[in-house]
Order: sequence, then structure tokens, then C-alpha cells
Amino acid sequence: MKTAKAIKKIEDYLDVKVECQGHQYTFLYENKVCRFHDSSGDAHSFHVRRSNDHTDLQSDYFAGCFLKNVTQFLHTLKQPDPKYPAGTLVRGRQNKRALRHGISDKVGVVIDIGLYGSYNILWNGDEHITSYPYERDIEGAI
Repeated sequence: MKTAKAIKKIEDYLDVKVECQGHQYTFLYENKVCRFHDSSGDAHSFHVRRSNDHTDLQSDYFAGCFLKNVTQFLHTLKQPDPKYPAGTLVRGRQNKRALRHGISDKVGVVIDIGLYGSYNILWNGDEHITSYPYERDIEGAI
């Protein structure tokens, strides 16, 4: 992705100001130091680390993580809104994974959104809430 387009996307999504230091662009977001590099007008080497975490070359410890593209970079910092908010009536789709998990054609209610985009669902006929991580295996029941 072109650097100018990546900067605009970051500033719009996170509401931060990206600073340029030569060929390196940096910004702070919620106690995280974020940076990426520019090479011939293309943005690459997206890196995120905590502000109090530093690389230690003597112990071979490298702080943070590198991401492949700007979308992964942004979703690491701020999770996108869930497709099915709490209170939505959902149904298991007809596919192999849903059949394997036993949720195909079952109807349930999304109780809340768990970590990393998983859904906590109370399926019809069950007495306990089930955490289900695959958004593509459920669909709106209405």
C-alpha cells in the first residue's frame, strides 16, 4: 500500500497523528508504540510494541510483533465492531465446520462478545453459554 494512503487510513481509523522521522513513521496509541517504514513510496514493516517494552539484543529478545499489512496493523490495535452485537438471534450455517461442532441449523442468542472476536452464544436447548470463535459459521436467524 502506498505510504500516503496508509497514513490516511491509520489517522482516520485510530484518530491519531502519524509523525515522520526520515523513512520511519511512528505514533502512540493506548500505551503502544507503533511504527512502519517507507521505501519508494510503499509502507511496509508494520511493528507494534508496548511503550515500556524494549528490545534486548544481549538476551536475543525482540519486543513487539511485526504485521504484514495495514489492516492487520489496525485490527491489532483496535478490534473492528462485531458483525453480530449482543442480543442478536443467530443460526449455525450449513458447512463442514458447523456440522462438526454440532451447531448447524441450531438457533441461539449472542450473549456478549468475548476476546479476539469470539461470540458467547446461548443455543436453544442448552443450559450453558458456549464460546464460539468462528464468525463465518453463524448467520443472522431472521
